[in-house]
Amino acid sequence: MDRLMAIAYAREAANLKLLSLSSEEVEGLLVEGNLTIGVVGLGRIGLPSAAAFAHAGLQVVASDINPEVVDSVNAGKSRFVDEPGLNEMLANVVARGKLVATTSNASVANQSDLIIICVPTPIDQAKSPDYSYIVSAAKEVGASLRSGSIVVVESTVGPGTVEGLVKDVLEAASGLRAGIDFGLAACPERSDPGSIMMNLGAVPRIIGGDSERTTEIVAAIYESSFGVKVVRVSNPKTANAVKLTENLFRDVNIALANEFAILFEKLGIDSLETINACASKYNFVPHYPGGGVGGPCLPSNSYYLITEGMKAGNIPYIVRLAREINDRMPEHVVELVGEAMNEVGKTIRGSKIAILGVAYKPNIKDTQQTPVARVCEKLVQMGGILQVYDPMFAGEKALGFDVKGSMQEAVADADCVVIGTAHKEFKDLDLKALATIVSGPAALVDSRNVVEPFAAAEAGFSYRGVGRPSWPQKSEPVAQEHRIASSLPGLE
Repeated sequence: MDRLMAIAYAREAANLKLLSLSSEEVEGLLVEGNLTIGVVGLGRIGLPSAAAFAHAGLQVVASDINPEVVDSVNAGKSRFVDEPGLNEMLANVVARGKLVATTSNASVANQSDLIIICVPTPIDQAKSPDYSYIVSAAKEVGASLRSGSIVVVESTVGPGTVEGLVKDVLEAASGLRAGIDFGLAACPERSDPGSIMMNLGAVPRIIGGDSERTTEIVAAIYESSFGVKVVRVSNPKTANAVKLTENLFRDVNIALANEFAILFEKLGIDSLETINACASKYNFVPHYPGGGVGGPCLPSNSYYLITEGMKAGNIPYIVRLAREINDRMPEHVVELVGEAMNEVGKTIRGSKIAILGVAYKPNIKDTQQTPVARVCEKLVQMGGILQVYDPMFAGEKALGFDVKGSMQEAVADADCVVIGTAHKEFKDLDLKALATIVSGPAALVDSRNVVEPFAAAEAGFSYRGVGRPSWPQKSEPVAQEHRIASSLPGLE
């Protein structure tokens, strides 16, 4: 806490009012490292951002409601082991005193010139946005907000939420006026888990403020700190619309790929072969089918826009339908399990089923809204005995299961193998060796299309894959292209 007090005294002595500074003055402070950045929320986005700002030479004060997270950060340790470069950077900036963490959002607001809010914005059981975390953070920040500061919302929210809900909460708690006494802007995160440190220095940022002055000051800070291009937009709601549009473009196109996949299964057409052939045309953007879409963004983002659309009296029907299609894919995977097991004279009830991969994305230690959870839940309801393995969670617990220490342990004596996540370890499976340790004849269901169908059938498995014919229609050389395609964008 001594370090926090020192930062507070320095801010008070400087009496800095960021919003009133000229561009030249802001640039001078950035060169000198005389700005304090506050980060509220030390999750997968907040912690890398805090470390990167500190690495750029700025003083950073960051907060989280979890004391264990705060203690870990102050010890220079990151819990995100799947983010290359983060742990090293964090250890360095903490050792140099450039980053200090606290459980107090009020301390962050009182000591910072620019306060960044990046707390979770999940959806509730009714598929409506849950803004309780951002409201709570805004209340605590507002209560200690200094005149002249700027608040930036990086959390993903619906268009109009920043200049509506967030502004109202900040003004009520602070007694200050947005655009006059303090600045308010949206700069939605655009990072990809597993590549966040690289993304921070490479992916352009979208910034929309409540005034041109706010936008320019925030843009200057992000450009200087991260060395990225900044795209300036008219206002916060446009910035949030950009984030939702780019994510919903993917979600809708993945849903279309899933729709084709289910249809083509019935028609005996290989959807991956079809999509790869389509990709030979200049204006076709390939997206690939899979067992569902997970993570904190895609499954939620649609509902932010749907909610705002309903308020405006204009429901985005395609977006809503796409979400329904992607939400149904885990049930389709279970149907494929039933088909494949029936083919070898077995039923789900009483059978051992090996689940390979529960993370929502390859090579990421994260199960947020993973579609594999629903696959597992349904199989258990149907009487399946699940043996789970995921290399990111080996020997730990995930989705309520004791994760096996190795793939061999999970697959041993299994009646069915289900690939739930396209981890690197599963992309070069020795299927013939696998066939010797399962309880043969066994089924193999590939929800991520990482296995070559021809090889699976040749090894003796009853094979099913999302969007693949029951039996391979082409020879192995063509199928090898499918394996390459499975690593392209759109699978998760």
